Amino acid sequence: MNSRYLLLILFLSCSQFVSSQEDTLHIGIHQLESRQFRGRGDSILIQQQPFYGRPSSLIITKKLALSRKVFGWHPYWASASAYLSYDYNILTHLSYFSYETDTVTGGYKTINGWDQTPIIDYAHQRGVKVLLTVTNFGTTANHAILRDTLKQIKMIQTITSLLKSRNGDGVNFDLELVSLAHRSDLVAFIRRAAKAIRTEIPGAEISMATPAVDWNGSWDLPALAAICDYLIVMGYDYYWSGSATAGPVSPMAGENYNVTKSVDTYLSAGVPPQKLMLGIPWFGYNWPVTSSDRKATATGKATSLTTVAADVLAITYGKTFDQITKVPWISFKDASNLYRQIWYDDGTSYPVKFDLVNNRNLAGIGIWALSYENGKQELWQGIQSAFSATAINDPHTIQKSGNRLALFPNPAKGTATIQFSLSEKQVVNISVLDITGKLVLTLLNKELPADHYTILLDCSHLNNQLYLLVFKSTRGNQTCKFVVKNN
Repeated sequence: MNSRYLLLILFLSCSQFVSSQEDTLHIGIHQLESRQFRGRGDSILIQQQPFYGRPSSLIITKKLALSRKVFGWHPYWASASAYLSYDYNILTHLSYFSYETDTVTGGYKTINGWDQTPIIDYAHQRGVKVLLTVTNFGTTANHAILRDTLKQIKMIQTITSLLKSRNGDGVNFDLELVSLAHRSDLVAFIRRAAKAIRTEIPGAEISMATPAVDWNGSWDLPALAAICDYLIVMGYDYYWSGSATAGPVSPMAGENYNVTKSVDTYLSAGVPPQKLMLGIPWFGYNWPVTSSDRKATATGKATSLTTVAADVLAITYGKTFDQITKVPWISFKDASNLYRQIWYDDGTSYPVKFDLVNNRNLAGIGIWALSYENGKQELWQGIQSAFSATAINDPHTIQKSGNRLALFPNPAKGTATIQFSLSEKQVVNISVLDITGKLVLTLLNKELPADHYTILLDCSHLNNQLYLLVFKSTRGNQTCKFVVKNN
């Protein structure tokens, strides 16, 4: 064997080793769970259901007056009936996850049931746009596509055909771990894809899932934003499954890298706020750790769990709202008497993120992932509270002293929903006064732990007039005006 051939083998082996190492440095939740749940897609779950064929076009229906887009990824491993519990009055975009790219041809390895799922018709009938998420994970995989125009053309043609066959409304590209060498290639590919898809499907929406931190400068954010309808910055995985310590998955502050800094970096780079959406986590990570200390050293890889699953554990073990990073965490010993630590987001932390979206006037939010709410309506109600016309336009509902108060609908008829969040344990008094300041009724007067709360106000016995909803706590007072119109 000659020396030149040996050098070639050595070079290829080293290149593959470096790529393999780089791909394991920071595996995000989209890739992690795609691997974890492979083989559990809708293509399997709906095999016993009839083929639904080409869905109807998007039906424009009257939806709640929300000020922001609410985008959610529907993962292929969700149960076949999960989509029936989504709140389509709040959801504006649903992206089917995912088309997995075949880097050999530019086609796909699997589309995970996109050709059969009934979710497209169901969402269209409720006025929700449906996109197809296209995934390609890893530096090697992205190199194979971004440096090969023929593969790109095949990929774009295949995506377009799939969208047209099922009346899809657009595509969401999720290309993760792109190297610096492909910075301009990525822009060229997205430009080529957007032009071709929009030519075949006028009005098709083109979006991208983009990193919270551009570790090596691979992303030309202003150029990509100019091409796309919007970018969704994945505001999570700051601490991830392979982190050396447990820590906040989606910190708002208190870390060198955090959600606030990520959003401001995008805006400073020239991404228009109306083209930027914030990805929020309906999940957390559960680490094995050395002790009960905050951000204890991890002794192994973390596993992901949904917000709902974490909340169940919080009932047993308690939780602490971390004032530094503005997210909760749980510390406990498992059945083997080993320390565990969970960091996640819940009803106490979401309002802080929603405030950032409103204060920076962003286009909206992206949810990872739909079905993780497991039918828990409080998560949907929190979004409605944050982005309803009342919440945005009424200065009395702006967050103060770490709490948020909102009432909807306003005007109220029959019943109204009151939502508030507490960032720490507090004594809370909520009452209704008439416009003269006379007490009409007391709704609540007790000490409550940090959490997000929803209560119903029975307005059926109230006169048709203006009232004041007064919220008092040890952290401050808030007042919200509302009108009752029962007739």
